[in-house]
Amino acid sequence: MGEMHELRCSDCGYGNKFYLGIGMLYSSERLFYDDRPSLNEVVQNKEITDEALKLIQTGSKVDDGYGKRLYACPNDFYLFDRFYFKIGDMEPEYPCPYRDGILKRVDFSKAGPGTTELKFVDGTGFWKCPRCGNNSMNELSFGNWD
Repeated sequence: MGEMHELRCSDCGYGNKFYLGIGMLYSSERLFYDDRPSLNEVVQNKEITDEALKLIQTGSKVDDGYGKRLYACPNDFYLFDRFYFKIGDMEPEYPCPYRDGILKRVDFSKAGPGTTELKFVDGTGFWKCPRCGNNSMNELSFGNWD
């Protein structure tokens, strides 16, 4: 089951609704191992999909922690939800659609009462709003989806 997060910058209101995690359609069999795997439908990047499926064909295993995750551009800080997976040592590297560079995963970090901060999973710092530079967000709504 997945989670829906509606996030907004606590200063300027920048944000969006993000559907994270996995749903019933995201079985590993269907995504990675079917005769016609549906991985490209969620990744939407043929190069990444081809590399991943080639690794599976050569015997590499898919880690269980796959699903939609929150990503941010480390250059302009715009937020995106992208499909995360790990096969052997390979993790997808999604290009930023606005600037040169690769998106990085971010995760939730508790800030003050009623607010959250997003930190880069690789430990390189915290997300900042691309509009105003603030680093805290309000979660306007939360829910589960499948």
